[in-house]
Amino acid sequence: MAGPLATVALVALAASALPVTDEALRPEIDRLTAAVSAARHLPYRGPLAARTVPRDGGHGALAGALAAGVASGALAADETMLKRLGLLPPDADYAALLAARYGTGSVAGYEPEARRLLVPDFVPLEQQRLALTHEIAHAVADQRFGLARFLRVDDEGRWLLPGDALRARLAVVEGDATLTALAVADPRETFLAPHQRAALAEQLTAQLRIGPARWLAESARFTYVDGFLFVARTRARQPWSAVDELWSDPPASTEQVLHPEKYDACEAPIAVDDALLPALPGFGRPKSSDVLGELMIRAWLAVSAPPEVAARAAAGWGGDRVGIYAAAPRPLAENGDQSRDGGAPPDAAGARGTPAPIIWLTVWDDPGEADDFASSAAGAFGAPAVSRRDEAVALAFGLGANDARAALDQTIDGWTRQTRLSRRAGSRPRRAAPTGCPRRDRGAAPP
Repeated sequence: MAGPLATVALVALAASALPVTDEALRPEIDRLTAAVSAARHLPYRGPLAARTVPRDGGHGALAGALAAGVASGALAADETMLKRLGLLPPDADYAALLAARYGTGSVAGYEPEARRLLVPDFVPLEQQRLALTHEIAHAVADQRFGLARFLRVDDEGRWLLPGDALRARLAVVEGDATLTALAVADPRETFLAPHQRAALAEQLTAQLRIGPARWLAESARFTYVDGFLFVARTRARQPWSAVDELWSDPPASTEQVLHPEKYDACEAPIAVDDALLPALPGFGRPKSSDVLGELMIRAWLAVSAPPEVAARAAAGWGGDRVGIYAAAPRPLAENGDQSRDGGAPPDAAGARGTPAPIIWLTVWDDPGEADDFASSAAGAFGAPAVSRRDEAVALAFGLGANDARAALDQTIDGWTRQTRLSRRAGSRPRRAAPTGCPRRDRGAAPP
């Protein structure tokens, strides 16, 4: 789960440097665990398990998946979607990119599944102290709040939250650890001043490794930088106990992290049922579906538009649901065999046969916001077919004009019918700040 704070600790090392031993590691881990526990105002019971690993030792799959916010069982569908949106290169191997980014073992990492710390033996301890502090903060939070429970990972390693909600919770996890590491280094917490927070955010952004995969860069910036700003905003107004409350009452969407005033107002995302996604001729029902959220919409629009334009167009997001369909097989050759693929079955990533289509239903705060998004989406990467009605905008990728029009009409018709039924029942699937929102008092003090 190492982030940009961890990369600060890395230096070029001579090949002859003596490796760190487990015996030398133990007292340092004990000392730092006590310091983290005191700074975070959370007790840690018992010694934290820790061991050294060689340069190619890695940190385990779970730590990488937590950092990326990606469920391993949905990698193929995620890869299809990200390539459709231009957030991954067309020839990228998503699993390999994740492994390269998070599984190198070049910095310390906390493994929630084993509840242990893995520490590279080729970096002197004094040069990775900041990284160790950050990772120990994860261990302290894990013992108190339970990372797997907070991130809704079941006993078989399956992720139960929609992608957007998971990314919002990961921002709390990393923001808390970054804030704790800073508090250990600066007990007076002078970094909580608004100008210091902004300067730190710039430094963290500069330290992120930007590679060819746009989405990994955007999600890392959100998780580490926006996550820090979100949690630090709470700590600047309230004691550490208010940060504890973020774990019991976390943000429900990336929108609430990007716009904390919406979290304060309990402005929840609109639920969009995947039953509204149509069955497509030749494809059937979606193979999988997910909620992409404001962050991914912003990232997608920024592929083709200036970042500030993309942010404005994404800011009125209310809710969404995307459906990824199974790719169609290639047509039969004259001899009856599947051409070139030897009868290989279709897959969600579109590696064989026709690339998988996508239908994406988005709902906006009002018709004006929907119109702004529809206008931006029409000229965005991938040139989707776009249809808007009232506050709903539906998009289709990878379909012919007639099929796309029929699918979009069916999708928006379903949303319209659901809205009418909700109105007749005395409610409406739209957002409004509820009465008795408990967060208002916590967010009332000025920053």
